[in-house]
Amino acid sequence: MSDKSYQVGAFPVTEDGKVVLVTTRSGEYWIFPKGCTEKGRSDHAVAGDEAYEEAGLTGVIKRDYYEFKVNSRGTQRLRLFPMKVKKMSKHFPECDERKRIVVSFHKAEKLLQKDLRAALRKMIKIQG
Repeated sequence: MSDKSYQVGAFPVTEDGKVVLVTTRSGEYWIFPKGCTEKGRSDHAVAGDEAYEEAGLTGVIKRDYYEFKVNSRGTQRLRLFPMKVKKMSKHFPECDERKRIVVSFHKAEKLLQKDLRAALRKMIKIQG
């Protein structure tokens, strides 16, 4: 059982300073790889798994997270863990269900919805 009040996700940044986004399953919106918490598992571990399952990403995920207010199907908060992407697999569990894109922060800002756009801006400042 998961805590529906928040979700966990990765804020994946490539070696050349670009951000990786995926579509929702419906393909309607661009989002960060994210998912529900899992009982008995750390949020940090779940964020790493979501990055791989939804976007085929592996890398180094920091243990410190940043929390944002969002409005996504009843979820009010999103905890994003900064991730330095080391590898992007061509085939991954949800590759047939989602699109993946690697873009500049500027381009990501144009693709994301309002609440995730605000999270992106804050994460850019944090990343330096």
